[in-house]
Amino acid sequence: MKSSSLFFLGMAGLALGATIYQLVEHGVPVKREYDVDVPENLSGLRILMLSDLHCNPLICKNDRVIKQLKEETPDVILLAGDMISKYGKKENLRVPGFLKKLTEIAPVIYGMGNHEERLRTYFPEQFEEYRKTVEDMGISFPDNETVSLVLQGKNIEFAGLTLNHAYYFKKKRQELPAKATEELLIETPENTILLAHFPDHFPAYAKLAPLVVSGHNHGGIIRLPIVGGFISPQLYLPPYTRGCYRLGNSTMVVSAGIGSHSLPARLFNRVEYCIINTKTRKSL
Repeated sequence: MKSSSLFFLGMAGLALGATIYQLVEHGVPVKREYDVDVPENLSGLRILMLSDLHCNPLICKNDRVIKQLKEETPDVILLAGDMISKYGKKENLRVPGFLKKLTEIAPVIYGMGNHEERLRTYFPEQFEEYRKTVEDMGISFPDNETVSLVLQGKNIEFAGLTLNHAYYFKKKRQELPAKATEELLIETPENTILLAHFPDHFPAYAKLAPLVVSGHNHGGIIRLPIVGGFISPQLYLPPYTRGCYRLGNSTMVVSAGIGSHSLPARLFNRVEYCIINTKTRKSL
């Protein structure tokens, strides 16, 4: 066999291998489980948290994933934003069917991400149609507001924070001022779980709630030893990519997401879902 033929055969093999690898990275979610210390009135919950689906067809149309999530027996399901994409209606139509299946597992709270916000800004009719579909399923959609659920005999407040595009900074970092959260009227923060899609403002979120769930940075897209997540959708090294972070009396759990969009590649960074078990915080 000629060397040129061997070369092209090798390149084809590499391309096939890379395709299979990416199908696994995007279509076979890994479970990440965290035990989180919280005030007593938030303890005893088993939370399933998803973020950044971005209409992923490998997940939306996969009944094995739904079966896997159902077997987790969560008390509540939290969606930390970007379940849809701001681009076009056709892709977004995949999402309601997936969300409907989630409602058959547990109550669902849906927090706004930057893609939901951009869809509302640029395609308001499409967004309102989508939102009505979601709410008609019985899904709560807090948009700079708080909703209540009774879980495990406790009244829990779920606050959804919607940020202006300006706070999803790229080249210029813009800190989140107090006035950006003033619409989120949390009267009982010790009872509150905050859904805040963009994790980089954790210092501001920590003042609002003892437990925060977030996403957006897709786990860093490429994960390297020691460095961890290497890049974010904002194209810089992000401070929070995946895992559990603590600041003062607040804990933030960041999901690497269960989909991708503008940079549709993952390396050592499978799509995932998070299980959060809340435990009573020990007295110091």
